[in-house]
Parts: sequence; structure tokens; C-alpha cells
Amino acid sequence: MPNPNPNQNYFLLFSYQILKRNEPSRFKFFEMIRMPIILIISMVVFQFSLFAKSEPKPKVLIVMSAASTLLLDENQKHPTGVFLNELVHPAIHLNQSGFDLEFATPNGKKVTLDPESLKDKYWNSKEEKEEAIRFLTSLSSFQNPMTLELAIKNNQSYIGLLIPGGQGLMTDLLYDRNLPILLSRFQEQKKTIGLVCHAPALLLTLPSGSKGEGFLFQGYHVNSVTKIEEWFIETFVMKGKPKVRKISDLLKERGMIYESSIFPASGYATRDRNLVTSQNPFSGEEFTKLYLDALKDSLKKFSF
Repeated sequence: MPNPNPNQNYFLLFSYQILKRNEPSRFKFFEMIRMPIILIISMVVFQFSLFAKSEPKPKVLIVMSAASTLLLDENQKHPTGVFLNELVHPAIHLNQSGFDLEFATPNGKKVTLDPESLKDKYWNSKEEKEEAIRFLTSLSSFQNPMTLELAIKNNQSYIGLLIPGGQGLMTDLLYDRNLPILLSRFQEQKKTIGLVCHAPALLLTLPSGSKGEGFLFQGYHVNSVTKIEEWFIETFVMKGKPKVRKISDLLKERGMIYESSIFPASGYATRDRNLVTSQNPFSGEEFTKLYLDALKDSLKKFSF
């Protein structure tokens, strides 16, 4: 390619020769500092070019409960919170797939992990559980979640919404006035929404007529914790009944098409358009695959 300005190069070369002939001491100093200066300028230009070409990562908003207890039989409090593996399994894979994660809770409160979710039966090994906790604690947004109000304000910057289970959400998110606003914003834009285990119950916060008319998810296929699984948890784990139960029946009343695994405590998830839902803590692999697929489809439609 021809030099666009040969006169400029000639001038620089001529000046260089004059300095060498007439000012040998200054020339020697110039020779000493020339290469370091060139190296520094090259590094600055290279870093700037990398920064200029890099694109921001797509963001996923993870909304979590900040509750630590659930009222049972209207007279006793049971310890609860966010179910660890229902949060970590998709979160780790999202992180590894190049998504930025931002966390939100009611009033920006720090979350409590459900004590039940820390039991070894939900993990392949103690090392896996310890790594899950290390991963979460390494994320500053998890340690300092934003408020739901701020999440609503920033909703345009997210490609997807993820809400993990744990019955803490039956205490706070189910009654939070900001939650239906957030769900509506994502659904109106047809962005990916992922709800795990008990989290599909949050769809009940959206307005609906007596027969499901006007409901944003009417006719969608959906999965959630089953009635048999609810009975088992109430009888053998919590030893009491919460106020809202039989989630599958409530979703069907809204005009949704409920489906589930034949067997309790087995992995199951379903996707219908932009909505991905799953059944229990053992559905992490099934849910994560469908959720990532839905996000990839969204990336083809949206730019962030």
C-alpha cells in the first residue's frame, strides 16, 4: 500500500540524520530512550484496540428470596431460604458460557441459604458443595444484591431472568409488589424467564380473570414442584403446611398446561417459547440446558 504522506517520512528521516551529525550527545540519549518509548506506545495502542473491540457480555438477572423462615400451619416458623443447588447449577454454567450475572432481592437484603439444601443428599460430593459456596461468595453482586426497584429500572439491560427455588420465596417474593412488574416487563419483551421448583408459583402474582383471561402466560406449558413432592416435604421435612400449596393446580386454574415427571424427586424441566420451568432440586441439568438454549435463541433476536 503506498505511503499516504511520503513528505512526512522524509522530514522525520532528515531530522534524524541532522541530529546524529550535529548533536552526537543528544543523539546518543535519543537512541537510549527510543525503543522503550516505542514499546510503551505500542502497548498503549494494543490495549486500547482490545478495549475498543471488546463487546459487553449479555446480562442475566437472578432474583432471589431474602426470607429465612416460612410460616407453617399459621403458628410455627420453619427455617428456609434460597435452595443452593437450584441457584448454583444454572449460575455456574451461565458464568462459564459468557454471561454476566447480577443479583437482586427484596430491599437488597442479603440472602439466606436454605439449611435443607446444604445436606449431602443434594450433592455428588462434599467438594462439589464447597465449590458451589465458594463460587457464590466470589461474586460481589451476590454478596451485595440490588433492590427489585433498581432491577425494574435496569430491566432493558438484561437478556434473561432467573429465579431459583427454595421456599423462602413463598414468604417474600410471592407478596412483593415489584415482582409482578418485573415478570411483566420480561414477558412483554419475550425475554427468557427461568423458574425453578417452587418459583413457578410466582406467576400467580400476575393479574388474571377468574378463568385465566388476561393472564400473560395463558396456554403456556409449565412445570413445578408436584403435589406428591409437596406432600412429602410437608410430612417428612417441614412437618407442617404453608399457606400456599398445590402449586400445579393453581397454575392450571390460570390456563397453563401443567406437565411433570411420573416419578417424584427425578429430574424434569420443560420449555415453552421463552419460559423455562423445572420440578425439583434434582432437575439442574435438564433445566440449565433448556435455559441456555432459550438464552441463545434470545441472543439472535436482541442486541445488548
